[in-house]
Amino acid sequence: MNKQICKYSIIRFQPYPETEEFANIGIVLYATASKRLEFRLLDSKQHARITGFFDPKCKDVFVQTSKIIRAEVERIKKFLDETAGVDVDLYGEIIRCREDIIRFSDSRVLFSIDPVATVDKLFEHYIHRSFIHEPGHEEKMKKQVRELLDSRNLGKKYREDTIGEPDKYEVRFPFVCKNTKQTVIKPIHFKQEKPSLLIDHGLSWLAKVQQLEKYHFIRPDEILFAYDAPDNSQSNLFAAFTEIKEQIEKEGVVMADIKQNDDIVRFAAA
Repeated sequence: MNKQICKYSIIRFQPYPETEEFANIGIVLYATASKRLEFRLLDSKQHARITGFFDPKCKDVFVQTSKIIRAEVERIKKFLDETAGVDVDLYGEIIRCREDIIRFSDSRVLFSIDPVATVDKLFEHYIHRSFIHEPGHEEKMKKQVRELLDSRNLGKKYREDTIGEPDKYEVRFPFVCKNTKQTVIKPIHFKQEKPSLLIDHGLSWLAKVQQLEKYHFIRPDEILFAYDAPDNSQSNLFAAFTEIKEQIEKEGVVMADIKQNDDIVRFAAA
């Protein structure tokens, strides 16, 4: 599939125009070549960011307004899907400046192979702020592991280092021991907000391990993933975590809950 030019705009909720404050609540994207419209909008039940930032009284306004804008964009999307060769700039009509509770950012441009995947990625970035969730959480986990190793007199054994060779394949890990036995500890979090993101994160690290094993740089059982799992009350997320955990363990990688200090220490000291 070829790349195509896409325009997109951030959908914003602005209940008090006087203050010019707003909250990002969605993304609308238009693929110019295929005339395809895609969008993602915050569910009306997910109003905590609205009531927390503005006022609890904004809840009802947000719920009603989000239903209206969802219905409008879906109507235009359906029209574009069913109408070939329409020349009217309906994307431009959607995002045009108007005095309303719902506002749109200036249109932006990017190239995309898959508009659906792109709008999902933009939504995670601008609405769920994915750019701070994963790195920030795993940085805290790294600090937690470092403090644990130091407290058990194992800190000097482990340092940040790479496994592999630059001209073949290499991966950088935060905790690597290359003494008499090579061992690696990698904190990995599974606190994503969607099962697909959780699984993708696990699979990306599993693929790195598989590639390192392919070149005989390390065995999977020499690697420990110290994980932070979703709460088991989050049934969809916990089911996705259980699935990816089983896949990783099947490959031979050791899995240990970040809260189980003894399991991590036992592996690190072996």
